[in-house]
Amino acid sequence: MWITLILIAVFSGIVAGMGVGGGSLFILLTNIFNVFSHKEAQSYNLIMFIVVGIFATISNFKNKNIDKKILKKLFIPVCVGSICGMLLVKHIDENFLRYIFYCFMVLIGIYEIISSLKNIFSAKNKIERS
Repeated sequence: MWITLILIAVFSGIVAGMGVGGGSLFILLTNIFNVFSHKEAQSYNLIMFIVVGIFATISNFKNKNIDKKILKKLFIPVCVGSICGMLLVKHIDENFLRYIFYCFMVLIGIYEIISSLKNIFSAKNKIERS
């Protein structure tokens, strides 16, 4: 179990560091391999998010990818949303939470496929017009 968990954490950390959604992968993989329950996986994911967030934020500040005016506008709404989510998750059945999470992941996957196909077709059209 420990080796599986370490491999999942390293892989998820790499993907998260690239900004691609490593936390979602962590939750999904720890559930598939029965390492954690869904709520436990979410809890550990949030701890990992703090670590990834600190390093990614430092890197993004150094690379001047963060507009401080926008950051100030987003800070309070994100805090309020986080607190609401924390309070809400206490009252949601774990199986229902898992169902919502998996539906969300499927919808994101479909969206990404459609977006990629649109980009491929628009690139082909631009080449053909040239």
